[in-house]
Amino acid sequence: MDWNFYMASIIGFVPSFGILYFTWGHLEGLFSEKKLFFNYFIGWIAGIVVSLFFLIGVVSVRDYLDLSVLYLLFFGFFTELLKYIYLNTPNKRRDYALPYYGFAFGLGISAIWMVSLSYYYFRDPMDTLEYVVAFASFIIMSLALSSIHASTGALLGYGIYKNFWEKYLLQSLGLQMLFNLTLLPYVWNFPSFYYFIGVFIGFPVLYYKVYKGVLIYTIPKKVMVKWRKKQKLQLKS
Repeated sequence: MDWNFYMASIIGFVPSFGILYFTWGHLEGLFSEKKLFFNYFIGWIAGIVVSLFFLIGVVSVRDYLDLSVLYLLFFGFFTELLKYIYLNTPNKRRDYALPYYGFAFGLGISAIWMVSLSYYYFRDPMDTLEYVVAFASFIIMSLALSSIHASTGALLGYGIYKNFWEKYLLQSLGLQMLFNLTLLPYVWNFPSFYYFIGVFIGFPVLYYKVYKGVLIYTIPKKVMVKWRKKQKLQLKS
């Protein structure tokens, strides 16, 4: 067994699944769960492309301060444009659940990306304490990365559904580029305990701007009323 790959898979998928379940678990029945998980799976495929592109670039720019910063800003633009192109298709635009599908798509990307980042880091020999610290640091980094990519995916989906895509595309680009600067310690190969910084951006955006804003208010009132009645009937029975 490749122990490093096993640990990297935990780092990538557990926080991603946790956020997905926390957000969607209590809303089961409001939209198609099949479509939700389909978008999550497509996010995995996109995450492979994103991961390979990122790691190849990191090797090239990590010795240069200016190129590192420019690369991370460019990569934020690249990932958000990828999400926008995927979500902005005619068969998705009128679906009120599009923010949730964008949320799941972003989580899928972050899951595979974190598997790749942590597995690449673990390739170097470490003692037990260094390994434990690295694992804990990458779990926090995974939570942060999952939060921001889920958030920008939801914002893009909301903007497309509400036909205010320009505003929300700019917001997503700004948030992702800002967050990507917190990846500089990884790019420069700093010790892993520096990797927690992004959580101070990812979590607040996820909770206050997306969970308390976009995801709650995107569902039509008629749909929500019917769903609540159905939930009450299920509880009574």
